Amino acid sequence: MHQNNSDAEMTTQEEEEERTLTKKKTKMKKIKRTFDFSKYKTRKIALELAYCGANHFGFSSQGCLQASNAETTNAKNNSHIRTIEGALFEALKKCRLVDPSKEIFGEPSVDYSRCGRTDRGVSSIGNVVSLNVRCKGVGGGGGGEDEEDDEDGENGEEIDYVGNLNRALPDDVRALCWYAVPDGFSSRFNCTSRRYEYHFTRVVRQNLAPPPRGGEEAGKCEPEEILDVGRMREACEKLVGTHDFRNFCKMNVKDCRDYTRHIKECRIEKKNTERTTGALLRETDWVLIIEGSSFLWHMVRCIAAVLFQVGLRADAPDIIDDLLDLTKTPRKPLYAMAPEHSLVLVGCEYDDSVINPGKRRVSEEARQGLEMHALAAARMHRLKASLWEEIGGKAHSPVKEDADTPSHNVKRSRELTRGLLSSTYYGTAAGEPKGEPVSLKKRSTEKTYDERIADLNAKNERKKTTKEEAKVR
Repeated sequence: MHQNNSDAEMTTQEEEEERTLTKKKTKMKKIKRTFDFSKYKTRKIALELAYCGANHFGFSSQGCLQASNAETTNAKNNSHIRTIEGALFEALKKCRLVDPSKEIFGEPSVDYSRCGRTDRGVSSIGNVVSLNVRCKGVGGGGGGEDEEDDEDGENGEEIDYVGNLNRALPDDVRALCWYAVPDGFSSRFNCTSRRYEYHFTRVVRQNLAPPPRGGEEAGKCEPEEILDVGRMREACEKLVGTHDFRNFCKMNVKDCRDYTRHIKECRIEKKNTERTTGALLRETDWVLIIEGSSFLWHMVRCIAAVLFQVGLRADAPDIIDDLLDLTKTPRKPLYAMAPEHSLVLVGCEYDDSVINPGKRRVSEEARQGLEMHALAAARMHRLKASLWEEIGGKAHSPVKEDADTPSHNVKRSRELTRGLLSSTYYGTAAGEPKGEPVSLKKRSTEKTYDERIADLNAKNERKKTTKEEAKVR
C-alpha cells in the first residue's frame, strides 16, 4: 500500500514538471507582439530638459558624425558617441512615445525641434525641445490647440511623460516638465530669448613679506587680486545692445552670413560662497549672466574669454569697443575660448500665452523622483569635492623647509592659477607665446569675413570644375 502511494506521488510530480516544461516551450514559441503606433493619438508638447554635459559630445545627435576618431576611442562607429539628443531619442522610442520604426530628426510626423544646440561639455537646466508624442486615447490624428484641455484621456490624466522618460534616460540627463503647445509650435523659432551663465572663481592672494631680522614670522602685505571684477563689469556694459559680434564667435561663412545679434543683458554677480584655499589664497565664486535673442557659434565662450583678458589687466575695458568696431578691428585676434564646462544654458523664454510657469505639467510622483535623484547626485558630488579639498589641504601641511627656499618666497604657479580660475585665461592661440596674458591688440589675427567668402567661392568653383571634368571623361 505504501509502495502504491509513493508511485502515485512520483507520477503526479512528473506530470507537473511536464506541464511546466510545456508552458515554457509554448511561451518561447509565442511571437512578440508589435506595437502599432498608428492606433494612438498624438499631441504636440514642449519638453524642458536638464543635463550635465561633461560626459557628452554636445547636445545634437547630428553633430556626432563630425567627431574625430580621437574623441571616440571606445567606439567603433558614430552610434556609440554619447549626445544628449541621442539619449533622448532612445528614451522616447523605448517608452513608445514616438514611432520606434521611424527616425525622429527630420520626420514630418514628429515635427521635432530644439531650442539650444549646446556644444560638447556645456550643461543646461532649462533647454527645451518640442515634438509630437503619443497621448492617451485611441485612433489616428493629432491634437491641436483646441484639444489642449480635453485630450488628457477619459479620467483627465495624461501619460506621465516626465516619469516615463526619466526612468529611461541616463543619470546625467533629466526631463523637468512638459507643456501642452499648439500645432506648428517650434521650440527654436518661437523662442524670444535665451539665458546663459558662465561660472568662474575669483582668487585673492595674501602676499607674505620676508620675515624681519630676528623675527620668526613673515609680515603680511596688501592682498593681490588675480581677477579684477570691476573692470570686467565695466566691459559687460559695452556688450549690451545690437552689434555685429563676428569678433566674438567662431566664424562659419558657409552656414551664417549675418553676425548681428541683440544682447538684452550682460552682468556679473557674486555668489554666496567663499573659501580659503591653503594658507595664502581666498576664493569667491562669481557668475557671468548673459541674455539675448539668439547667439552665434561659441559666442558666449568667446565673450567670457575677452572679459577674462580685461579682468587679468591684459586689456582695458575699451577693448570691447575696438572689437565691435569692424572698421577699427576687421580681423578677429587669435585667442582661446573659455572652457566649456563652466557654461550653463539656464533657460529659454517664450510668449506667456504658450509657455509660462503656470502651465508646467509634471506628476507628483515624477516630481518627487526628480527631487530625490537631484539630491542624491548633489550629495555624491559634495563628497567628491570634500575629498579633493582634504587632499589639497595635505599639500599645505607643515613640512621641513629647505633653508634656501623659505615658504614666503614661493610664488604661485601659472598652472595653479589656471585651475583655480576654472579657465585657460592664459590660453594662447597658434603663434602666441605662453606665459602671462598677452593683449589682444598684440596678437595674430584671423582672416576677414570677405576673405573667408572669397575662399569659400574659390573652393566651390574648384568643386564645380572637378565635376565638369569628370563628366567629360
